Amino acid sequence: MKLSGGLVLCFAALFLSLTPVHGIKRLHTINDLKNVDFGRSVPKHSLLLLHWFANTIDIDNNDVMRLTFDPNLGTYGSHHYGNYERILDPLPHGNIRYRYYTVGNLNRGQVDLPVYVLHPPREEFRGRNRDRIIFRVREQTTGWSAGETIDEVYITQHFENSNEGTRYDPAHTYRITTNLLRQIREFSVEENQRNSLMELRDDFGSNISDSHLQNLLAVWRELACLGLLLFMILEEKYNQNNKPRPADRRTPPHCAINVPEEIQNHYSPLQSLRGVFAQDQIHLEVTTGPNGKALIHWRDVPEDRLNQQVMVVLYKDNSSQEALYSKVIKTSDGHVNTSVLLNPGLQARLHKTRVKYCFWTVAAEEICRGREFENPDKVRLQDYDMYLQLFVKDGKAGARLFVDKTFTYWRSQFNKSWVGFYENEHKTTQEYEWWQWQWATKFQPASTTVDHFHDVYEYHSGMTITPGVQARFILRNYSVLARTPSWR
Repeated sequence: MKLSGGLVLCFAALFLSLTPVHGIKRLHTINDLKNVDFGRSVPKHSLLLLHWFANTIDIDNNDVMRLTFDPNLGTYGSHHYGNYERILDPLPHGNIRYRYYTVGNLNRGQVDLPVYVLHPPREEFRGRNRDRIIFRVREQTTGWSAGETIDEVYITQHFENSNEGTRYDPAHTYRITTNLLRQIREFSVEENQRNSLMELRDDFGSNISDSHLQNLLAVWRELACLGLLLFMILEEKYNQNNKPRPADRRTPPHCAINVPEEIQNHYSPLQSLRGVFAQDQIHLEVTTGPNGKALIHWRDVPEDRLNQQVMVVLYKDNSSQEALYSKVIKTSDGHVNTSVLLNPGLQARLHKTRVKYCFWTVAAEEICRGREFENPDKVRLQDYDMYLQLFVKDGKAGARLFVDKTFTYWRSQFNKSWVGFYENEHKTTQEYEWWQWQWATKFQPASTTVDHFHDVYEYHSGMTITPGVQARFILRNYSVLARTPSWR
């Protein structure tokens, strides 16, 4: 039988689509990860997923990998993977049984996956539920046994184009070797992690400075080892000789942040940094001042800096170059009330000064900067996939509701429930501020807050934000389902 040209092309395309893709790139070391285009063609979130997986499985001294969970039960959003697209090699035949599994579905793994995978502390690492880990299990017995071994691990992702359905993208699928998994395990976030940040930096030849280590601690806190790993992969680009790239001169130095007291009081991977942080630090912080205005605190400004004349300057956010407020300071420690309404993102920086037009002192070279002002974390409503957050906008208190996208009946569940604002945490439920409350079902969709796993709703009150303010989610019988932390 003779086939037409069109049919030949169709059969050829079908054959190619079912042919396994050989030549999937293997990643052996952390340096290999630096060559992957994370942040553009590959989600940064896949690094968090890989870090979690490396620290969840067991690897013995003979490099034998074993699972610590049953993927047939859907734990961590796992399930059997049929490899129907043939992006991986076909399973071997014989007496030993092999199966592929995938893990990392954020929607299915909400209960099991750790918070830093579901809700990373930095927005740029938030996942869109595209990235996955595929692993191959080698089963020597019938049925499932917790001791079965893993012999292959991959990171991959669904195509971004919805027309491709749920297929995985072979062009962005990578084989992860046992050696790389071992290296990633060195950056554990467990309390019994033996290596400090400085030891990890030295062991892996990182060029990160002490000041950047301090910033990692300030932003990532107990996840600082993970933050260091991400910095090494995303910020440091090594050539074949493992030489660090030149420093980016456009990036200004940052101020040091104290090691939080709760970290200092017990053993931590960060303990050895305390000696580094103890000297020559300048601390800058934006907090809540009177009438909903921003207040700038500074501390530990060296005497030689003061003698040169310096000023604190307030900016809209870390990327802004337009000053909102400035003041020359003459003391090592102090604070100043500004005229700027409090908003998330506000940042204080310390500058040298120069005299303009004989008498006008203006900001000159930047010395360092503090962290951006942030709203407090949201709190969960008891037993519900729903969260409450207190926030500030233009000096006024507001509340947000984060509702899991699967919780579609929340309005009927919380009909006649409401959110009230309180002067402080000691007020009784009935002592909410006069007219500072709103029905939960009357909250409006948020226009600026993006969350891929929740629908977000807001209410903007007319209450000036001050230290101590609290929001509560209250049922119709006046029982409180959630309280936010008191505003600081």
